[in-house]
Amino acid sequence: MSRRFFIDTSALIKLYHEESGTERLTRLIISETPIIVISDLTIIEMVSALAKKVRTREIDEHIFNEAVLNFENDVSAFEVTDINENIKRYASYLLKTVGMQRGLKSLDSLQLASALAAPETPELFIAADNLLGEIAELQGLDVMII
Repeated sequence: MSRRFFIDTSALIKLYHEESGTERLTRLIISETPIIVISDLTIIEMVSALAKKVRTREIDEHIFNEAVLNFENDVSAFEVTDINENIKRYASYLLKTVGMQRGLKSLDSLQLASALAAPETPELFIAADNLLGEIAELQGLDVMII
């Protein structure tokens, strides 16, 4: 049975734009063939992150369009966790507790709450954000910073 990996947008973008961590994440996905779980927030964050790369001239519009199309095609193979009221409450709780001490950001709290409230706990939480990874570990998740 495949393992379940919750992949935060900060890490998932590496599958659609070559950058530090791309090779490591790609090798992991190929070797494990996991069930990839994402938050529905990732669908918006991915397009936003890729658009920022156009604005900062890291990529051109052609590469942007290709990356977005590839991502949109892949989403149907992912398990997408909807941000419902329970996840919003959990994210709020995380912000009221861990957020005050550690600086957890609002969208990261929604990502983390999506992983923690998933019907089946992911075996691995993958992010490229060190702070988010540390907080996910504090919440009991196995974490890989990519």
